Amino acid sequence: MLDTLYQIPPLAMLAIALLVALAFACGGQALIHRRFGSENFIHHNEVGGFIIAVVGTTYAVLLGFLTTVVWEHFTETQRHTASESSAAGNAWHTSVGFPYPVRSRIRNNMNSYAHIMIDEEWPAMRAGGFSTRGDIALMAAMSAAGSYTPTNSREATAQLITQEQLSLLHDERLRRLANNRSPISWFEWVVLLTGAVSVISFC
Repeated sequence: MLDTLYQIPPLAMLAIALLVALAFACGGQALIHRRFGSENFIHHNEVGGFIIAVVGTTYAVLLGFLTTVVWEHFTETQRHTASESSAAGNAWHTSVGFPYPVRSRIRNNMNSYAHIMIDEEWPAMRAGGFSTRGDIALMAAMSAAGSYTPTNSREATAQLITQEQLSLLHDERLRRLANNRSPISWFEWVVLLTGAVSVISFC
């Protein structure tokens, strides 16, 4: 079901949400007015007005707060992903200081890592998962860079910088996955749905 929702363009999803909301609001009003007489609305109008003012304001504050938290969470994950991609590219470039066999291993592992992230891990993140093959490719690159014994200052510098970039890549990937495992909790969804039902019911 989530995959189907992800395939819907954002503007189309917005239009669908607006149409569904309008259908519920107008349909609910029509049903209630058919079921109850005008005198019932007049009798409960003053009490209902105060209740909807309190409940509606509280719900609006809660909804705005959660929207801000989710948006900041999304922005932070984007930042981690950009830093991760940059570190992978930097590791590929800085490995030029190694001899060809070591440089080739590191670059091949970085290419494999990039394809695994795009083809496997990012789609798996929709369900809260990740790819173990990404760990294998990253550890192989770290092993290739760390196990080599430099013979001159050029190789030593390349090893140091490449290992720094691979460590940064590892850390940013862990942060991205940690962010992906902490979405809105089930309790927050219950509160949101309860508040929405309460506001609509009082209206």
